Amino acid sequence: METVRLLAMVNLIVQVVLMGVVVYAGFVASARNLRKHCAIMRVAVAVQLIAILAVMAPSLLGYTVNRALAPLFYAEMLAHAIIGLTIVGIWVFVNLVQTGVIKFRRRLLGIMRTAFFLWAAAFAIGVHMYLVIWVI
Repeated sequence: METVRLLAMVNLIVQVVLMGVVVYAGFVASARNLRKHCAIMRVAVAVQLIAILAVMAPSLLGYTVNRALAPLFYAEMLAHAIIGLTIVGIWVFVNLVQTGVIKFRRRLLGIMRTAFFLWAAAFAIGVHMYLVIWVI
């Protein structure tokens, strides 16, 4: 159990750092340095995908198979997962547009802002889940 607790804490630290990186990337984008913004976000999402595959997905599967959760917490966990997958989907879409694979005639600013607010929401829910599971 201590290994799981340590893994959860390391993941929380990674998520805090990633949230800082995403906020920084937003400032870089507001300075109109989109190439740097995209490079930062590619690294951030790659790290996030590793965290999802290595820690979050196995944890989600463990909790859903166990079914020993309060219904509201279970709904919160599923909402967190759905928001996270939506963010990854938006990232894939934006990258396909930026690389010219998909033609999209409108600006991506609204979509990218939506992704940021979804990331912030997923982060807040994730911190709450960590507190409920490991602290409270």
